[in-house]
Amino acid sequence: MLIKNSIGKQFEALPQEHRLSFSIVSWLGEIVRQLLLFPAIRLLAPYRVYGREHLVGAGPYIFAVNHCSHVDAPLLLAALPLSLRLRVRVAAAQDYFFTSWWKGLLVQLILNGFAFARQRPASVFSLLYASQLLQQGQSILIFPEGTRSRDQQLHTFKHGVGTLALETAVPVVPVWLENTAAVFPKGAHFPHRHSVAVHFGVPCIFSRTINASEVTSEIEGAVRRLALQSL
Repeated sequence: MLIKNSIGKQFEALPQEHRLSFSIVSWLGEIVRQLLLFPAIRLLAPYRVYGREHLVGAGPYIFAVNHCSHVDAPLLLAALPLSLRLRVRVAAAQDYFFTSWWKGLLVQLILNGFAFARQRPASVFSLLYASQLLQQGQSILIFPEGTRSRDQQLHTFKHGVGTLALETAVPVVPVWLENTAAVFPKGAHFPHRHSVAVHFGVPCIFSRTINASEVTSEIEGAVRRLALQSL
């Protein structure tokens, strides 16, 4: 397979994570989200959701999302129906959110997060783990730009999302988050109240007749079109 070949045949699987079972963590996290996180989101970032009718069943999906703010992942989770939210794993930057045990624990509990390395060669292992999650029926939320945008513009997507889509044949849902930078931009110390919107696009399935670079470009284009439609 694409990802396995990139790191050699000796790596057939990642080591098991030393944590509580995902289902228990997910339900505990849902309690915390309903009691604390989602009320805060509704207060600071009252949101509208468009295109939710494109999400059929419990997935799995790869959610490819633009990224401007720390509000993005909680907002996306709040916009999802419960059946999907309980089975969505958020790819969270390992070098930012998992630099201490307590921060990593909070991200796992509240956001259903898992550590995702942003630089090679470690990023290849992260892609392999994400592939395994998708094959188990869980969905993935990934920010293909790799970091938060400072200028609120959509930047070039990394090829990992295209590789993941080809490797697993899982539908990719393009997502445009509107105005989240107005709530909590990169570099800010405090949030500001502002209305936002979540735009879900039509899921895309890609043929193996094209390569990961082409798939990535198509996913990026789909997110850009959502941005234009939101104007």
